[in-house]
Amino acid sequence: MLSALSHAQALSFFSHSFLCLSTSPKTARSAPAMSASVVRIVIVGDVHDDWDLQEDSKALQLLKPDLVLFTGMFSSPFLFINLILLGACIFVFFSDGFILFAPMPLGDFGNENVEIVQSVAELEFPKAVILGNHDSWKTQEFSGNLGEEHVAYRRLDFPTLKLSIVGGRPFSCGGQQIFRKRLLSARYGVQDMDESAKRIYKVALGTPDDHLVILLAHNGPSGLGSEPNDICGKDWGFGGGDHGDPDLAQAISLLKETTKLCIPLVVFGHMHKELAYGNGLRKMIVVGADSTIYLNGAIVPRVKRLIDEQGTDSSSVSNKTSFSRPDSKGTIRAFTVVEILDGRIDKIAERWIIVVGDTTTLQEEHILFKYSS
Repeated sequence: MLSALSHAQALSFFSHSFLCLSTSPKTARSAPAMSASVVRIVIVGDVHDDWDLQEDSKALQLLKPDLVLFTGMFSSPFLFINLILLGACIFVFFSDGFILFAPMPLGDFGNENVEIVQSVAELEFPKAVILGNHDSWKTQEFSGNLGEEHVAYRRLDFPTLKLSIVGGRPFSCGGQQIFRKRLLSARYGVQDMDESAKRIYKVALGTPDDHLVILLAHNGPSGLGSEPNDICGKDWGFGGGDHGDPDLAQAISLLKETTKLCIPLVVFGHMHKELAYGNGLRKMIVVGADSTIYLNGAIVPRVKRLIDEQGTDSSSVSNKTSFSRPDSKGTIRAFTVVEILDGRIDKIAERWIIVVGDTTTLQEEHILFKYSS
C-alpha cells in the first residue's frame, strides 16, 4: 500500500524538497544531479480516437517537449456514458438512456483503432507508449510499429535527458483482477498480479545510476484513495472503491524498499477526469509522503471543436469529439505538461492548445503542481 498521501489541488503550490526516500535508511539518496536546463515532458492522456498526427504535431511543436508519453486507450469501442461490471455481467449505459445487459464475454472485445497506433508511431518526437484496456489482440499485433517505444514490462532509457521510462502492465482495466489474461500470458508470460509486479520490478533494476525513473502505466497504483473522485477511485456503481492496480503499487513499494532508484513521477490514465453521471471532476494528482508524484493524464475528451458560426469571425467551442466537419474552424487539444529542473519536478500543468490551420496558441493553463523552495 502507498501510505501518507496528500492530494494536490489545482492552482495550489507545494514546498517539497525532493529526496528519494526509502523505508531503509541505507538506501536513501538524493535525486541525481542534472544540468540547470529544463526537461519538458508532455503527456497525451487516453486518446479515445481523438488523435490527429498533423494537428497534434502542430500543438506539440508549440509545447516543445523533450519527451512525449502516451497513456494508451487509443480506441473508443462503445459510445456510452459508462460501463459497469457486476459479477459476470456488463451493464452499458448509453447517452440516450438505453441500458444494455449482456453476459461478460470470455474473449476480448472492442473495435480497436490500429490506424491511430500506427499514426502515433509516426510522431517525430521522442516518445514512450503503453497500451490500454481497449488496445488488445489486434493492436498488439501492430504495436511492432512502435518498436521499443512500446514500454509494456520494458525500460526505455533517455541518456541525454537522464531519464528512464519503466512500463507497467499493458491493457489494464483497473482493480484486483488481471484483464486480458490470455493476451498477457501469450505475449508476456504473466499469469497473475505477483508475476506482473515482479516483471515491472526487474525491468527497473537495470536503470543507470544517474537517471531518474518515471513509471508509465495505463492505470494508476492502488492505495491512492477509494472515494469516487480520488485519482483511481471508482466513480460508477455505489460506494466508490479503490480501482488502482495492486501489481503497480507492489512494484513501486518494492523498488523504494530495496533499491536506490529515484522515482519522482508515476504517470497513468484510464480513470477519466470527468466523473460518471456528471458528478464533478476527479483529483488528477497526488503527492506522496516521500514526494513521489502520481499523475493522471486522462483528460477525456481531449479534443474540442472550434465551430465557425455562420461564416463570421466569431466561434464557439463544441465538446463533441466527432471527426472534423466542413464547418470546423479548428480544434482545442489538451495535454499535461511536466517540467523537471535540477533533478526535481518543478511544475505540472494542464494546457489547452488552439490549432487553426498552421496557427497554434495557448488557450488556457491550469497549474496542478508548482515547486517552491
